[in-house]
Amino acid sequence: MGPVRAGDGPVKSGAGELEGVLEAARRIAVPTEYEERRLRTVAERVLRAVEEAFRGVEGHVRTTLEGSAAKGTWIRSRPEVDVFVHFSPGVGRELLEKMVVERGSRALEDIGASWRLRYADHPYVEGFLGDVTVNVVGCYATEPGKWLSPVDRTPYHTRYVLSRLDDRLRTEIRLAKAFMRGIGVYGAELRISGFSGYLTELLVLRFNGFLELLRDGSGWRPGKAIDMTGTFTEEELRALFPNSPLIVTDPVDRNRNVASAVSLTRFSEFVLASRLFLSSPSLSFFDPRPPSRGDVRPLLGCLMAVRLRDLPSLPADTLWGEVLKFCRSVERRLQKEGFVVRRWAAESNGDEVLLLFDIESLELPPLELRVGPPVWLRNAEDFVGEHLRDQLTVAGPWVSGERLYVLKRRALRSARDLLLRWIERGEVSVPKDVAPSIRSAEVFEVTEERLRELRESGYSAFLDAFIDGRPPFLR
Repeated sequence: MGPVRAGDGPVKSGAGELEGVLEAARRIAVPTEYEERRLRTVAERVLRAVEEAFRGVEGHVRTTLEGSAAKGTWIRSRPEVDVFVHFSPGVGRELLEKMVVERGSRALEDIGASWRLRYADHPYVEGFLGDVTVNVVGCYATEPGKWLSPVDRTPYHTRYVLSRLDDRLRTEIRLAKAFMRGIGVYGAELRISGFSGYLTELLVLRFNGFLELLRDGSGWRPGKAIDMTGTFTEEELRALFPNSPLIVTDPVDRNRNVASAVSLTRFSEFVLASRLFLSSPSLSFFDPRPPSRGDVRPLLGCLMAVRLRDLPSLPADTLWGEVLKFCRSVERRLQKEGFVVRRWAAESNGDEVLLLFDIESLELPPLELRVGPPVWLRNAEDFVGEHLRDQLTVAGPWVSGERLYVLKRRALRSARDLLLRWIERGEVSVPKDVAPSIRSAEVFEVTEERLRELRESGYSAFLDAFIDGRPPFLR
């Protein structure tokens, strides 16, 4: 693979090689005619069942098919049907949620689907009919700009995309979604913080194709602004959304950034993957190799695990928001103490989450140099009094230049012991909903024996990916 430098123009590759990869990628991304017909049949069946379940319900306006199934932009091997139940704005939120759960689940049972309750902005029913995922979602039948819930925009999103689609663009969108999924940046949920399906559709529409999107994306920098409404300049958008690496206005709600979920890491991974694909096309960008079981020995003595069990049943983004807040707080506290945290990651498995921290050394040196205040400040005497006869003082206090210094023996040195103490004393963030799980967390060094135990507990793929360290498109 030849060198790719930031700031270069669009990167090119051999046309024949590229088309061969794209043809193979289409077979991964684009459903067959049979698969298309089968999903349409399932969608019609689900739609009829849900319509029947809500027939005569006060406040029910209509039932519609939305999302990628309605637009014909779903990718092969991921068939999904989204049915939206529209209510008049006068229906209370609590009643809407109650009706969607009760009648939506009954509709799915009537057609032989299993189901479970899921949470986003409000509860919805997720069902499974064969290999098809079915979502029954409640929304309000509102006018644009008068949204009562975030999902009220979805029917307008569907209409907008449909009005601009043709068969070529459907295929281009599917390629883009498969590419995003393959490189690990697809999904707006907090756990991923990547590109939503709707955002991917808008980007392909904006650049009129998959390769055109990659060619433009290969030169993006943080703060990239794309106005789909013809309303704002790039400078105005950056002022409106100052901390967003990517800004894409919603054509049905111009004051909303469709790309607000995209983290700087996922944005950067997309830019790099775009450049590498254009430089050296490969099917691995669409169908990545699983991480190999690498040699963990170089990392032994550097990995600390935190296992949170019995986590509460919360909306996924709420749960992950609290888990990630805890992770970032632990990282900051470790760094403040003097540890070098190289990276960390988290993975869920049922009602538990495993956190992994890669730390240069799990144990601090026995002695610590503490820097005190300048001697003329009022608290200089307090510093001297605190450390002069303390049993942990090894040398000092002394004056060097204007400041006081003291050499101390550390009472605790291991990352594990310190983290347990910080949790107990509230010196790291302990979000309330996951507080019981954090306070009872198992914190341990990852040895070869513990690694085997974790693999047997369902974390094998996560551990392999963490030890490997590379994003999918670099394996």
